[in-house]
Amino acid sequence: MKLTHDELEFLSAWAREEWEPACYELPAHRLQLAHGVAGAKLIVFIKAWTEGEGKKDQEILTAAVNAQPRWPWSTIEDFDGRLAEASERRTHREGMKRAPDAGVR
Repeated sequence: MKLTHDELEFLSAWAREEWEPACYELPAHRLQLAHGVAGAKLIVFIKAWTEGEGKKDQEILTAAVNAQPRWPWSTIEDFDGRLAEASERRTHREGMKRAPDAGVR
């Protein structure tokens, strides 16, 4: 999945903050809390990015450097639409991995 510049900045900052003991006091996590989004949903974006771009999981940590990112989704509908896109891409990719075995008995 191709992330927007703002999505990449936010998700990279959020992933770096995850390593900190008081991560929920840091900027990206405060935005996450303010918007009521579960961390698992953000991980869906990160996994879709790594799979779509051929990246390793840890590469999200250095994908951007802005420590004060803005919330990249203008509305909850925008967030939900992008999350659905990320989820569909992962589901499609998982289906492709299993396809050669489909129908084999």
